[in-house]
Amino acid sequence: MNMIKQNEKRRVIGRNQIWIAAILLVPTIFLSCFSGESPGGPPSSGQATAGDTPVEEKIFIVRTVEVSVGDLENRISLSGEVYATGRVNVVPDINGLLTKVLVNPGDTVYANQIIAYVDPSKPGMSYAESPVRSKTSGTVTSVPAVSGNQVSVQSVIAEIGNLNRLDVDIKVPEKYLSSLKPGLTGWISSRAFPDTEQSARVTEVSPVVDPRSRTVLITLAPDSTENLRPGQAVSVDLVLNIREAALTVPFSAVTERQDGVGVFVAAGEKASWRLITTGINEGGYIEVTEGLTVDDEVIVAGFEDLTDGSSIQILDN
Repeated sequence: MNMIKQNEKRRVIGRNQIWIAAILLVPTIFLSCFSGESPGGPPSSGQATAGDTPVEEKIFIVRTVEVSVGDLENRISLSGEVYATGRVNVVPDINGLLTKVLVNPGDTVYANQIIAYVDPSKPGMSYAESPVRSKTSGTVTSVPAVSGNQVSVQSVIAEIGNLNRLDVDIKVPEKYLSSLKPGLTGWISSRAFPDTEQSARVTEVSPVVDPRSRTVLITLAPDSTENLRPGQAVSVDLVLNIREAALTVPFSAVTERQDGVGVFVAAGEKASWRLITTGINEGGYIEVTEGLTVDDEVIVAGFEDLTDGSSIQILDN
């Protein structure tokens, strides 16, 4: 009887040991499924452990240009009108009816020449017509008066000027007032002669600002009157100042990001982001006053997806 009890006890202990072994083996099998390892052995054939294959770094293809050094002109473009110099308005000496106008625009007149007649007669009274005489010699540039109209001593019958010397008047916004002075250079062009550009110099700057238009009237004297006519509409590029030996880069290379305005510079095989301070721009180039040196190579193409430190390959320019 004791023998039977001992055998039964051995069977119970054996079953318990089997269950304990099974419980200990389950985590090992579970972990091996995720690690790619066989329980108790090395990785199976065809499986790679983490870190065996490095992540390939992206290389950006870019183009660069060197920072340029040169003079930049700060220009503003405005509309203007051509006038004959020494403009004189001819007015009558008496009020009355303008009966005759004897000149037309483009006519040459001389001092004291009669250019019109005014009848000062009133109802019940008859007077001889009074002549209107030119006060100077020159060319008639405009005739605003019309025969048959009543005129006064303030009415302009004709305007006379010297076509051998012409002026160009332009109105400049008052924000540029501090830069305006006689001697500034201007470049004149027109639709009539689009392929020609004539130089001019500022001769007069009005001492007052027009309160309605908030502009300042300035006068330029062209260096040549060729292709210019009184009354002609022209375009004027006025040079406000010149920056000598300025550092410049293509305007298209400048971009604005979260931290400010800047450019990417090629630093060996890496891209370096540089914040810059800009000045005037002309002809597709912009002045850089801070942030670059003359030895820098600025990335001008392929920078759209770059970040500071990106790997780059520079194409031959």
